[in-house]
Amino acid sequence: MIPGYRTRRLLALAGLVATFALVTPRIIAYKPYARLGVTLDWTPQGHARVSSVVGPPAQGLLEKGDMLLSVDGRPLTPPASSTSGSLTLPREALTLKLERHGREMEVLVPPAHIGVWQRIRFMLLPLTAVIAAPLVAFALVWRRPDLATAAVFLWFACLDAVSVVTQTYRIPVAEPVGAFRWFMGVVGWLVCWAPASLLHFMLMFPRPRWTASNRWRSPWFWMVVVGYVAPVWLVFRLARTGSPDVVAYRAFEAVALLIGVTSLVDRALRPPAGDWRPSRGQRVLMLVAGALYLAATVLDLVVTTDSVQPFLQLPLVPLLLPVLAVGVALVPFIIAYLIALDPVFDPRRLLARGLPYALLSGVLAALYLAVVFVGQRLFAAATGEQTMMLNVAAALVIAFVFAPLRDALQRWLARLFRRDPLLLRASLDTVGRELLGALDPAEVRASVESGLARGLGRPLALEWPENEPPRLVEPDHVPDDARGAIENLLTQARIRIENLALQRQRAAAERRAVELREAATRAELSALHAQVQPHFLFNALNTLSYLIETDPAAAQRFTERLADMLRYTVEASQRRAALLSDEIAFVEDYIGVARERYEGDLAFEYRGPQELLGTPVPPLLLQPLVENSLKHGLEPGREGLHMTLVASREDGWLTFTFADDGLTNGRRRGNGSGGNGSEGNGRGPAGLGFGLGNLDQRVRRFGGRDASLAAGACEGGGFAVTLRWREGEGAEER
Repeated sequence: MIPGYRTRRLLALAGLVATFALVTPRIIAYKPYARLGVTLDWTPQGHARVSSVVGPPAQGLLEKGDMLLSVDGRPLTPPASSTSGSLTLPREALTLKLERHGREMEVLVPPAHIGVWQRIRFMLLPLTAVIAAPLVAFALVWRRPDLATAAVFLWFACLDAVSVVTQTYRIPVAEPVGAFRWFMGVVGWLVCWAPASLLHFMLMFPRPRWTASNRWRSPWFWMVVVGYVAPVWLVFRLARTGSPDVVAYRAFEAVALLIGVTSLVDRALRPPAGDWRPSRGQRVLMLVAGALYLAATVLDLVVTTDSVQPFLQLPLVPLLLPVLAVGVALVPFIIAYLIALDPVFDPRRLLARGLPYALLSGVLAALYLAVVFVGQRLFAAATGEQTMMLNVAAALVIAFVFAPLRDALQRWLARLFRRDPLLLRASLDTVGRELLGALDPAEVRASVESGLARGLGRPLALEWPENEPPRLVEPDHVPDDARGAIENLLTQARIRIENLALQRQRAAAERRAVELREAATRAELSALHAQVQPHFLFNALNTLSYLIETDPAAAQRFTERLADMLRYTVEASQRRAALLSDEIAFVEDYIGVARERYEGDLAFEYRGPQELLGTPVPPLLLQPLVENSLKHGLEPGREGLHMTLVASREDGWLTFTFADDGLTNGRRRGNGSGGNGSEGNGRGPAGLGFGLGNLDQRVRRFGGRDASLAAGACEGGGFAVTLRWREGEGAEER
């Protein structure tokens, strides 16, 4: 564990301790209800009616429906806000005049002495939420202290706990003075940042809405910054006037919650990306959490508005209020559950170890308290005396139920945390079948890791070293009854990986044999290229020698073009294929050079679809055809020679027909660049001379066995050569 982790865990522990240090004095020194321990409804005539009795000192003195008339002879008047239902009453004993069932009566109300248990019992569910949520958040930070989302969740949970306790326990048992008054003021200042912490967490859950590199350009980041700056004004107002600006705080809280809920809903509806891939149930829980927060905010604004008070008398409102209160109190648990399911955090290992003891302790404590309290009350009601023997009876009951409770709890947790041995066995059997069909080590690894995660209910850390069998990183975290089966599975995985390695070696040997055959083919093709280039260079040098003697200026132009052409031929000899457009450009340069040597007008024309210009063809495909036409088709004294290339595509075949309008005689049988023109020289199929025979072999190497070359005289005069091969063969060769 690096020092950074240790420091973050210590900070998390310090934050948790500080939170309990802030809320404990508040619970002890404050109470959640007013002096009388009742909730009041104010009639239109300004009379106070008891709607419920929530605690001492009214318990046993007042009843629901009592109409309070006066206190110590002074008539009761509504408070400043008709919705508060609270009165400012003296702390000492007071005489209360009331009307009950049409009869006036007076009761003496003693001073309120409220125990800690009575203060806690009044808001048991919210207190459970605000205490449990920081504990779960602390477990997340302890598991993954490197993730900022866990730290922000702890900050939000702790500040939310302080805020809930402060707002719930708002009435002091005695007026705070001295250092305790200053301490409670600091707690009140800290509560002003509760909405900002909620906004911060909502924008960090389940992943931050910005990265370290683009935070300054993210509007979400600046919303968080503004959220933390805004409470400064609330603290200044609270310190200066001594009372909080409730309207401004509620507005700030509503805006922060609206932005946070918007972010939460956006994340729930957004498609999965990266390592955040929630299930449909997780998305529903996110939407439920956002809806509960939003509904609670709207309802709170409605309740505090006097103009809508008549609507609160509707039959469904009394049922809706506690349901929403319970729902909002459970939101931190929902968020903690969603984070617990996140594989990035994986806090279930911590919970799996600590939860059985926590649940068992809670169940046994509740059982003990129930036996003691209920038994004492029943014994006192029957005999009028107290007894301590019930403590012994409760201890005996706990001793008898401990073993069956523990066994039942362990079985339930085994199903909850997927540690059922039958489930593990079924998962391992499935993985064994998948290994037989695995085709590579990555598939073996994925199958083993996913199968163990299904069987154990959590990912299991494994090492996959090269040339060694896989092994467990943390064997102590594997149940003893499952370790042997898991090690057998890892042995099977090692055997499968070795078999795949042998198969790869055999396949590599076969590939090397194929590569050797291909290399031989390429060498033969290069030899054919080498046969073409000397003829081209020989004829070009003859032409250059002639021009140097007859026309030096033309020789200079010829030399420049010849350099470009030689550069192309050198590059073409190193390639398996060239584009048809490049071949046509080379032929046009070649004809430009030939004009310096031959008399008459030389012309070349391409006829075919433009898309075929990008078709791969053998390098130096057209040059021997052009040279053959110039050498044998252009007779002395002829005014010119016109050459055409017709390209077409039909039924997957490419056809190229090169034709000229020159002489047609016996020597036009394809001697081309060979220059000797003899038949039967062994350079190609019967009837083709050296040039076209060489070209025929190159076309067959390029286009496959079905490729062909045909040459012959045209009906209207001239000579034509037709080349054909299947489309796609050249692309593979290239």
